Amino acid sequence: MKKINVTVALLLVFSMFFAACGQDGTGDVSSEDRTLRLSTRAPMTTSDPHGTINIEDLMVMRQVYEPLFRQNELTGEFVPLVATDHAISGDGTVYTFTIRQGVKFHNGDELTAEDVEFSLQRAMNSPRVRSYMAGVADVRAEGDGTVIVTLDQPNAALLSNLAFVFIVNKREVTEQGEEFGTKLNLAGTGPFRFTYLVHDIEWRLEAFPDYHQGEADIKNIHYVPIADLAAALIAFESGSLDWLIAPIANWDGLVANPAFNTELSIGNHISYAVLNHLNPPLDDINVRLAIAHAIDKQAMNLIAFDGLAENANFMVHPDKNVGAPSEGVTYNLDLDKAREYLAKSAYPNGTHVGTINVSAGGYFERMAQVLQDNLMAIGLTSDINRMDSASNLERGRNQQFDIMTTGFSPNGDFDSWKMYCHTDFRGTFYNQYEGDVFDWEHMNYLWAKGVSVADVAEREAIYRELNDWIMGTATQLPIFHRAGAYVWTAALNVPVNYPNYPIVYEWSWK
Repeated sequence: MKKINVTVALLLVFSMFFAACGQDGTGDVSSEDRTLRLSTRAPMTTSDPHGTINIEDLMVMRQVYEPLFRQNELTGEFVPLVATDHAISGDGTVYTFTIRQGVKFHNGDELTAEDVEFSLQRAMNSPRVRSYMAGVADVRAEGDGTVIVTLDQPNAALLSNLAFVFIVNKREVTEQGEEFGTKLNLAGTGPFRFTYLVHDIEWRLEAFPDYHQGEADIKNIHYVPIADLAAALIAFESGSLDWLIAPIANWDGLVANPAFNTELSIGNHISYAVLNHLNPPLDDINVRLAIAHAIDKQAMNLIAFDGLAENANFMVHPDKNVGAPSEGVTYNLDLDKAREYLAKSAYPNGTHVGTINVSAGGYFERMAQVLQDNLMAIGLTSDINRMDSASNLERGRNQQFDIMTTGFSPNGDFDSWKMYCHTDFRGTFYNQYEGDVFDWEHMNYLWAKGVSVADVAEREAIYRELNDWIMGTATQLPIFHRAGAYVWTAALNVPVNYPNYPIVYEWSWK
């Protein structure tokens, strides 16, 4: 069956790319006419930037839409986009943003402060992205050039959070109504605009000639989703893709090929296991602790990433996120301790712990296979349920799982983990801390306290207590920080590969 899937995917890639782009793979095409051919690992779930936190969606969204500022993933610096500047009141509760003049939306409308007000207020009411607007009490436009954001309390993570809130055209969103997100729109201000969109099959972008920073060197982009990594690699090696996050098992061969450019980097991402304490037998803390000590992180790293990922002790990387602690409660492989906890549980002789949900075709599936073996080593059995990414994400949001292997990308601040473990954000993604089992009110208190403090050392102390509290529940278990295996054709100039989100505007043809 795997062979058939690969063949079908390749036929799809070849037929769509060559028909749409008019390229023959020889490179005999002018840079003006040449189309950049990219893939994602899952279909787009929406074209509404306030309707998703899925990393595969955001890889496309960041080419089309812009926030007030973009945070450089490598340096942490804020790059002005829709806003040119900001000022903060003395008590830290009022942010005044100066809106860039002359910015145009893809539909030709000129951006105003009213569009920014509309976008931020819309994000506040979105079940997917409202966590980025946490603590915002009011958003108000003043004239065409100023937007004032008022907070309930000081928020040290506000700018990092707003870097994930995209500005959209009020008129276009209003006119499309409930259809917005289901079809092509021209509501962005980014360097590229949609020209064709079929969510499950393909989407095309073209350079926006009126982009406020100047038209992009790359004129056309064509995306297709390819879930199977082997199929994506074959498409790249055959000339049907120009840039790829490659399967790590093939890394040495790609590096050795002089026709390709390669770069390997550890991203600001965490791959982890989630245990749903709402479902028996995972409602038994000793079963969860047994699992926490049975997980072989290095084996998962070897199977999923050829050992090139970075084994993780913390959900939020301490070297890449402000306020993230580097000490505290951690779990590592200790089978004796795992068996001790299981012996103290209601299932001392082992039991079936349910199903491991996983998005099929990628390294999360290989993680799940190793996890299944790890559980068997202490007498726990499980099944693996492979499904498409969108279905898996939806089940996670609705708590319809026993165990998941999944991941998320922090935004440069420890506070970004909040969407997965604060009771205000149930439905954003996995989040199950309400009820009588955990002192979730204390957890919420620590989240609010940590973000209200400006001093980084003080924040780290608060977040260490918070990290230890969450780790003590044994519900989210960090495995590794994945390696980004980037490979691209010799004809393409890519000055910087960012850990999570490519910025195609910076690319060019040689």
